[in-house]
Amino acid sequence: MSNVTRKRNFTKRACALCASVFVLGGLAACSSTPVAAPTPYKASTTKGGYGYSSEKISGNTYQVRFKATDKTPADLVQQYALHRAAEIAQQEGFTFLAVQKTNVDKKPVLAREIVATNDKPVVLPNDKQCTMSGCDNVAQPMAGATSNDVVKTQINNIYYTITIEMANSPNELHKNALSVSELLAKPLKPKN
Repeated sequence: MSNVTRKRNFTKRACALCASVFVLGGLAACSSTPVAAPTPYKASTTKGGYGYSSEKISGNTYQVRFKATDKTPADLVQQYALHRAAEIAQQEGFTFLAVQKTNVDKKPVLAREIVATNDKPVVLPNDKQCTMSGCDNVAQPMAGATSNDVVKTQINNIYYTITIEMANSPNELHKNALSVSELLAKPLKPKN
């Protein structure tokens, strides 16, 4: 192999590597930017991630947190935190719980949002190949250009935290006692 060929191969590999790093860097930047959409009921997969997390404070006391975007209805965020509290109480063998303390914080953050535009979609020309036996479409079907754009918008992250106490008798929790089985039986949906 000549030196010229080696240099060309090296240059091609270097360009491919640079392009890969650029694309992966762009994807990483996009994935770290939150999406301006409602947050589903899910466990937080990272520290400070969206979803629920919890911390045991004492034998029968937990702190349950739910982080969501402000696109999630407030009553649904409350339901999510209470539902997670009921799951923890059930796992710990308790049948009742009471909310001892509630805290809500909001912090502004830039997020990605998909917005529709009124532009007409681009119409692509048909690509035909003709021979003596007739004409055929030779291009693969391709989705037309969409009329959506991804823009950055400011939203608020909502941090909803409850401190719960758990027991096996409602009398231990006084009038604030909630049945774990009833909480778990309720569907998770916003109130209208």
